[in-house]
Amino acid sequence: MISLEWYRTFKAVYKHGNYSKAADELFISQPAVSNQMSMLEAYVGHKLFIRKSKGVEATANAKFLNNLIIESLDTLEEVEAMYSRKVKKEEKLYVLGISEHLYKSLISDKIAKISKHLDIRFEDNRDVLFDLVNQQQVDAAIVREDVQTFDTLSYQILSSPLVVVGHPEIDTSELHKFIKDSDLSNIQHWLERQVWFSHMATNPFIKLFWMHCFNKKRPKVFTNYIIPNEYFMLQEMTESSGVAISLLENCREFIENRSLKIIWQSNLYPNRDYYLIAHKKQKPFFDMLKNLFEGD
Repeated sequence: MISLEWYRTFKAVYKHGNYSKAADELFISQPAVSNQMSMLEAYVGHKLFIRKSKGVEATANAKFLNNLIIESLDTLEEVEAMYSRKVKKEEKLYVLGISEHLYKSLISDKIAKISKHLDIRFEDNRDVLFDLVNQQQVDAAIVREDVQTFDTLSYQILSSPLVVVGHPEIDTSELHKFIKDSDLSNIQHWLERQVWFSHMATNPFIKLFWMHCFNKKRPKVFTNYIIPNEYFMLQEMTESSGVAISLLENCREFIENRSLKIIWQSNLYPNRDYYLIAHKKQKPFFDMLKNLFEGD
């Protein structure tokens, strides 16, 4: 039975007029080239190459055979190359950097759409994520605030306020009166009396919220429970009475299924913006993610 590899080897020998150069191109040994040509000659019943002092010379039969197969062989190799590129693209392992607190709301339901092979790298620090992108140690990242550099692509994917959320059975009737009267002092005091959850020991969201809403740098809040993952913190709050400050986007699922409720959403606190960033060399992956978020 004829072997396709014989034709590939024939093509290389015909092109170079030399068994050694054909072997180098095909990454096989010279004896393997010679053996395949001997088997092809035996199959077609004609001498194809005549050995010379500096290589081989194609016979008339070799020229005729080349004219018969070259177009089909080139087409086959083009198809193989295209398939190889497609498989390589599909099998590429992409690395995405993101805060652990944003993962559930932004990425977890999109993994299958992003790539067949995806490595999630959790990192909360914006500057660290930017450095990882800049050094091409991650293919893309989602960061707080925009990044404007010559080598970096960026696209805003989220703008979300911070809100006070809590267990749905918390009595907020008194608070609603204070909110209706725009009584910030009593709103603050009401909040300070609550059981508090936080996903960070430093309470950055609480501090930021107090600074913007009450113009206070040091809130008089005692954090009762610290659970170092925002999603798990919110999940725990569905079973325990208490309040926390969270991105609206992160607690939306719990609010929609009524396992948590918004206690207070103040227009005094500006939205927090998040951006998809990538190095310019990773533009195909960046564009794929961008289109995915645009489709939401």
